[in-house]
This record gives sequence, structure tokens and C-alpha cells, in this order.
Amino acid sequence: MLIRKLIRVALLMSCIHPFCKGTAGSRPDLPVLPFPQNVVQGEKRVVLSHRASLDAPGLEKAQLARLSENWEEFSREQPGGASPMRVGLVLLQEGKTSSRIRELAAPYLDSLGREGYILDLEPGTITIAAGTETGLFYGLQTLKQLVRGGWNTALFIADWPAFETRVIYDDISRGPISTVDYIRQQIRRLAELKVNYLSFYIEHVVQPLSHPDFAPENGKLTIAQIRELSQYAEQYHMQLIGSFQSFGHFEKILALPQYAAMGETATLISPLDPAARQFLENVIGELCDAFNAPWFNVNCDETFDLNKGKSKAYIDSIGPARFYADHLKFLYDIVRRRGKRMMMWGDIALQHPEIPDMLPRDIVYLTWEYGDQESYDRWIRPFEERGLEFMVCPGILNSYRMFPDMVMARDNIRGFLEAGKRHGATGAFTTIWDDGGTYLFSGDWYGVYVAAEKSWNLAPAPERSFDRRYSQTAYGAADTRYVEALFKLMALRKLTLTYNLNELVWSQQLLSRKGKPLQLNNTSIPEANQILEEASSLIRQARAVRHQSDLVALELSIDQYRLIMDLRSTLVAVADTYRQAASAPAQARGKLLRGAIAEVQRLTIHLDALLERFRAAWRKENQEYWLDVVSAGYESKAAALRELQQSLEESLRARPVTLPPADGIGLAITETPYTYFQNWLLSGPFPSSGGSLPGFLYSEGNEYNQPPSPGAISVFDGKNYRWRKFASPDGGLIDLEDYYKTGKNAVAYAYCNIRITDDEATEAYISGPSGTELFCNGEKAATIKVTGETEEKVSLHLKKGGPHHLLLKIPATGSTPWRFSFRLGNGLEVINHKHKYQTNSKNKTYEAE
Repeated sequence: MLIRKLIRVALLMSCIHPFCKGTAGSRPDLPVLPFPQNVVQGEKRVVLSHRASLDAPGLEKAQLARLSENWEEFSREQPGGASPMRVGLVLLQEGKTSSRIRELAAPYLDSLGREGYILDLEPGTITIAAGTETGLFYGLQTLKQLVRGGWNTALFIADWPAFETRVIYDDISRGPISTVDYIRQQIRRLAELKVNYLSFYIEHVVQPLSHPDFAPENGKLTIAQIRELSQYAEQYHMQLIGSFQSFGHFEKILALPQYAAMGETATLISPLDPAARQFLENVIGELCDAFNAPWFNVNCDETFDLNKGKSKAYIDSIGPARFYADHLKFLYDIVRRRGKRMMMWGDIALQHPEIPDMLPRDIVYLTWEYGDQESYDRWIRPFEERGLEFMVCPGILNSYRMFPDMVMARDNIRGFLEAGKRHGATGAFTTIWDDGGTYLFSGDWYGVYVAAEKSWNLAPAPERSFDRRYSQTAYGAADTRYVEALFKLMALRKLTLTYNLNELVWSQQLLSRKGKPLQLNNTSIPEANQILEEASSLIRQARAVRHQSDLVALELSIDQYRLIMDLRSTLVAVADTYRQAASAPAQARGKLLRGAIAEVQRLTIHLDALLERFRAAWRKENQEYWLDVVSAGYESKAAALRELQQSLEESLRARPVTLPPADGIGLAITETPYTYFQNWLLSGPFPSSGGSLPGFLYSEGNEYNQPPSPGAISVFDGKNYRWRKFASPDGGLIDLEDYYKTGKNAVAYAYCNIRITDDEATEAYISGPSGTELFCNGEKAATIKVTGETEEKVSLHLKKGGPHHLLLKIPATGSTPWRFSFRLGNGLEVINHKHKYQTNSKNKTYEAE
């Protein structure tokens, strides 16, 4: 008894963190994740077993049966036999709890709430006490992890969550859509991490009974499946939060002929269209009934086209804020009638601060930001100051990357959740985004465990042991090889070629297209190869007793990067060999061609093998939908290599006097030390007679005459043109003729911006049609006089800072190819995320979007 009193005194004196009562005497090797709020280790030895008899005289039979089944499910997965242990389960009820348990729990009763628990391990006695069945369930999850981790000393834990609402939100609409079986696996794994809600980003991958025709046949969740999954989640003290994109991001459904008329624009459903309103009422109603959580998320973020569609005149008359709010009130009524509270993303409310004042006050705002920010006030304070309920939404971003940036995710989750808790956020709503569609959820789990830990316990001390505890709880590993391999791979984020882990390095052409030279900047490859060799060695040493698919996903990404580096460097060498063969005598030529053929064949074999490994991993998680799109990236490369091999073999057999020109077989490839701007926003083509350029900067009129963002409008002769994201597949060469399928009597605009983080940029090199104009920060900087592929040096005055706005107006006259290239001089390298560039200094800015 004296020991317990001393324990309680120690615990109560340990309040050193603003979000918890502290961690007293905590052991860094405690194999528990999330780390408990309060831990005290004793000295006596205890014996734990995966076989357990749950003793719970105060529980209802149904409660005990549910908890026993969950433990038995765990026990069946463990190897070998063991002597059973007795575990006492106690509901903390006024007047019905023993004095010993009441005394043990007394200091924590105000904190435990409905999900907290007490776990007391002593020789011969194991007790879990909680106010609810959910608290007992979470105590058992902690005990599971202690059993798996081989814990063998006395222990006292008092534990409760930092956030009552802890959500993982999985994007299943941009490509990968999980199978029902994999979602069950997610539920089981998340429940052990004490995550209590799972939700999905849904645009078109559900099949309501009222509108069964918009979901992909080979990638969807039916209403019956959602109901079944909701019931399954309840067994694990989780609920599924319903979600349906109800305003913007509607292009997939609107692309279907039967729904096209519902569109305000190609991406927005029309709030004024009666058929659209009925559609939303039907679909949202069915989903509200199928998902079992008390909220429903209508999304309504990123409504880029809000005043650019068929209702523009009406929107201009009442204002975009009122138009948006009116639609949200319509959705609110649908959700309320189904007995749910409405959730919505908070970005449009931040852009138009008057919107929340037009809406019911019981809406829950989901405020999102995915970058590592010094302050999150701009995403939090507007909701806090109005007294509105909000949840903070950090992110794990696969978006247009080769692998999620776990450095950014870890820091974003920690920083945003800490800030949210300080300012009254009611939930931690961690999002996982798959824009680009080529991803495996098995690559996301490290970030998910970070989110689970920080959603439950915000104390900084456990961060030091996180990687070890992650390795133990996720994989049963005694070392941290997986985590070491993961963060070794993250070192690629700093290199020019692989900056921000962007996917352009995979999607770029590796063989030249007819009539187009291909320049590859491979200067980062030696350092990348060193990183990848170390990462590969580490992942090969990693071991997993469970969840081996996580290791498979990471090794696939490492090997994909290794193949990219091999492809780029080998094909440059093959191109050099082909040029040598073109001028070599017959005998030497044959030897050179055979060597080139062998190298091309080797690359093809590696591509085919990697694709089969990826397909196998995909099918363990996902439905067939989108796998053909993902596979195309591999298949197109392999097909191009086979065609190249065929051309080389034909030259070897035929022994022509002159070899075919290199650009005819894809080998007009050279290396360049320069970093060309490959990502732009393009607008056009604007009609033009004789290559004359429009007089406006970004758009006619004042409304859109400003530096654009993706999807923005440019107006020319009363017609709207979009600014669209473009990433060159041909290295630094931007082929407008290929993109717009025309090459005369037109003008295109290309925009990007750049931050100068070190020396001033005073020169640039541009190639393009004669008459191309360059504007810097709204002022004309140069007019190109040289025509064609020859670069022309022009003067710039881009001082440190920014962003500086660069605009090119490129005419197509039909007399020369409609292409251009752009790079800085002064020996400056650039790095970029999409159309946003910066000069390459030690202090890189990593973009989240």
C-alpha cells in the first residue's frame, strides 16, 4: 500500500507538460505505442502470457464476450503455448468498485474520461480499470503490446487521450481504393493504436442504390459493404465517418454523359440545378445512413471555379461567399435530417471570413495544412476567435511524390496537433492523400503511427524512443532497420533530381522522341546512388514478424528509384555507344551494338520484374481499379526499350553502311549540367495572326489579370482559357506544338515563380521562336531574336527574396517548331515543387501541396 501511495505522489508531482500530467520514471524501452500518459516501473518480476482468462464480475456478459473475443483473436496469432494469466477487468462505478481500485484510480478520475484506463501489473495480479468498456478495451491493447514486447517487470500505467476524437482519413478516390478485407486490416491495426475513427475521401468510388451508375465497376464500396464495415469497426471501438465531395472536385462524376448537365463547371456541381440538388440529397442521405459515426463530412474544399461557371452573373450579384454559404446550408439540412452533425473543410471559410457567420454554429470545421510551419495560427485562430468547433488536420502526402515525405509528415503532425490542442481543437484528423494514384497504403504506416501517438499523447519526452517503439509494436523487431532505411530514403528529398521526392523523375521520357533532342541532367545520380545503396542495405536487413507488407512497399520504392538512376545513366551511355558505333569499322561496330543491346535488354528485364512485384503488392491492398493506369508507367518504358532493342538488333543483322540517325530510334540523348525549368502553368492557345502577341499581361480586364494559380482563368477576346499545370516529359524542352496539337497562328503563355535564396540572378538562357517575350514581375525583360534550339542569353534582375513572377509569351508562326526552354545563368541551380522554384541554397523550402 505504501508503494502505491508513493507511486501516486510521484505521478501527481510529474506535471511538467502543458497537455498532460507528465511521465514519471518512464522507461524508454517500454514497448507501447501510443506512449501512456503516466508510467511507473517497479522492481519485481511479472510473468505475462498471450493466453489470458479475463475476470470481470462487474461487466455484462455481452461486454465481457466482446473483450474476450478481441483478446482471443490476438492470442491465436501468437506462436507457441503458454501458461494462462488472469486479468481482472474493473468498471469504475460509484459504490460498486473495491476500495483498493478506487484508491488506485482516484488521482486520475477527472482525466480518465470514457477512454482512459488504469493498468496495474504486479506479481500474480493484473488489473485493468476504466469507466467504460472502451477504456478497458484500450487497456487490453496496451497489455497486448507489453505481452508481445516481452515485458517482465511490475508496472503502473494511468492513461487517457489528449484528443477525444482521433481520425485517420484515407484518400480512396485518386487511384488506390482498398479492398474490404484490407479495410478490416486497417481497422484492427488502428484500433490497437487507440485510433477511434476511420474515414475516407470519397468523390465517386461509392455505389448508392439511388445512383448506382457513377462508381467504377472495378473499384467501389457499396452501401452494403459500408454498413458491414461500420458494424465491424464497432467491435474494435471505432466508428466510420461518412464523407462525400459535395461541391468541387466533382469532375469524375460530371465527366459521365448522364450527369454532365449537373455541372456548374467541369469540376463543380451546380447548387442551383434541381437535378444536382436531388442527386446530392439522395447520395448523401444513403451514405449518412450507412456510416455509423455521428458526423458527416461534406468536404466542399478548393472550389476553384466558384464564380467561373454558368451561374457567374448570379454569383457576382450576391457574392461568392453568400453563394457558397447557401449551398452549405442546403447540405447542412440534408445531414441534420439524417441525425448527423456536418463537418466541412475550412479553407474556403478562411478565404472568406464572413462565411461562418452565415452558417449554423454547430458545424465542425476541418482546418488543414500539411507543411512544417513555424506557426499554425492562420489555420486555427480564425475559428478559435469565433468560438467555432474545429479539428486540426495534418497530412501524410503521397501526392505527386514517389513516396510520402515522412520528415514533413512527422513535423507537421507534431506541430499542428500541439498548436490545435493549445487553442481548443476538439479532434486530431490526420489525412492521407494520394493525388497521382500510384501509391500503397503500406508505405504510409510510419506516419499513421506518428499521428496515433500524437493524437493520444502530446508530451515531447516519448519522441526520443518513438522509432524503437514503432519497430517493436509494428513489426516485432528488436532493431530499427526499417526506420533507418525509411529516413535514409528521405535524404533524396534534398537532391536536385529527386527534390521533394517529386514523381517527375519517373514520368519523364528516357528515350528521345523523333525530331526532339532529350537532355538529361544526371549530376545528382552519384549521390542518389550512394543514398539508395545504403537504404537498400538497411531494408534488406530489416525483419518483421508481422506487417511484412510495409517492408515490401518501402523496398519497392527504393528499387524503383534505383532503377530510375540505372535507366538514366545507362541510356546516356547507350546513346554514346551508338554514336561511337556510327563511325566505327564493321567489326568494332558489331561489338558496340551487341553491348548496347545487352544493356537495353537488362533494363527491360528489371522493369518487367519490378512491375510484377508492384502489381502483387497492389493486389494485397487494393481493388483492380487504376492498376492499369499505374502499370502503364512501367509498360510504356518497357515497350520503348523493346522497340529500341529491336532497332539495334536490326542494325546488327543488316549491317548497313550508315546506321539510322539517333533521333530516329530514341537515342538523341545527351547529358547537361544545367537545370532547366520543366514545370509551368500554361494558358492558351490564344488565336494569333502572324505571331502577334496579346497586349495584356495575364488576362484581359482586371478580374484575372494577376499571377495565376492552377485552374485560374485568362480571358482573351471574351473567351475563358485555363491556366493548367504542365510538367515536361522531354527534359527542359517544352513542346507546345505537341501539347496543343497545333503549331501556327497561336500564342501560349507560360508562368512560374521563383524565390532567390542566395545570390542575385542576373541572367537567363532562353530558346524559342523569334519574338518570344519574357516578363519579370510584370515588366518586359527581353524579346528573343534567335529562332530555334539555340539559347539566347538575356539579362535579369532578380534580387534575393520573392516570389518573383516569370511570364513567357511564346508565338507559333508555323515556320519553326513551337518549343521553348528556360534556365538561369550565373551557375545557379534551382529546385522546385510544381511551378514554384527556388535557387538551391542550404535552407530549402519543402512544399507540402
